[in-house]
Amino acid sequence: MSNKYYEFASVFAVEIAAYLALRESQGRQHLREWRYFVSLDRYLINENQDRKEIPPHIVEGWLQSLSHTGMSVNTKIVYISHFSQFAKYLKTLGFSVFVPERPIDDKSYAPYVFSKTEMEQIFISVDKLCDIYPRSIFVKLQFPILLRILYGCGLRLEESLGLQIGDYDEQSGVLLLRNAKGNKDRIVPIDDSLAQVLNLYILLIHKNNPKDMLLFANRNGDRNSGTAMRYWFNKTLEVAGIEKPELSRYSRNICLNCLRHTFAVHSFRKQDIAGIDMYSAAPLLSTYMGHAHVYGTEKYLHMAAENSEDIIEKMTAYAPGLFPEAPR
Repeated sequence: MSNKYYEFASVFAVEIAAYLALRESQGRQHLREWRYFVSLDRYLINENQDRKEIPPHIVEGWLQSLSHTGMSVNTKIVYISHFSQFAKYLKTLGFSVFVPERPIDDKSYAPYVFSKTEMEQIFISVDKLCDIYPRSIFVKLQFPILLRILYGCGLRLEESLGLQIGDYDEQSGVLLLRNAKGNKDRIVPIDDSLAQVLNLYILLIHKNNPKDMLLFANRNGDRNSGTAMRYWFNKTLEVAGIEKPELSRYSRNICLNCLRHTFAVHSFRKQDIAGIDMYSAAPLLSTYMGHAHVYGTEKYLHMAAENSEDIIEKMTAYAPGLFPEAPR
């Protein structure tokens, strides 16, 4: 398997290509998984590894080289996870390959949760981008809708970018997410206000397009890249006057996924104001967001404790001692 930017050439080049082809046939994104094996392939070449095996010292040396780049623990875990799956694949082929242990996650990351005022400013600003970049049809029509779906439904970016026109049912106002995280499909109902905007968008952009076309396709009809989405989101933040803090290269900063965190926190706030039992609502929100279990939903509240002390207190009333006391 090759790419215009890089072609695998190590002793396991053929196996890497076959593995990625297999993953792609299972619905995985080729370009997304391809990048994890570039550094491994290069390291095998630099170490002159010509034997069809990957012993412990090679794996440890490769992982150490990742650390030297300033890569965070959590990003390194992703690399290890992908390599471990590849290693198991190689083992089925009879190769001797060392499978590393998964390091402990770095729990220091706390996502940025936008306030209601900031979210209002973000939507005002993203709509203004079409005046700043009038030649970009994407900025004028697609990106404002994408942001509204990310926040309004709490979707992951990759889930939104993978949506096809036929995945939206205008009659019932629901989105069908195919092969989402965990290789699971799920149905996501959307608010009537968002449905009205999405209906108009489809009428203007996709009226005569086939149902299997991507909802947010680029000018070539292909899937938009996460890099491009992050670029336009940063432009939106600039217009909104929301500054991103200065962090090290691989540190997680304010990003599009923060809209998902914000959705969760704002949803619990809305339930609290409406007098809804949040303890009972948590499993429903967990299913809606595609979490493997309800603890993933409660984790949002814990991670956003500084912005959600009132919610933490409510949840603690149902589960005393579950959450640590937040500093005041």
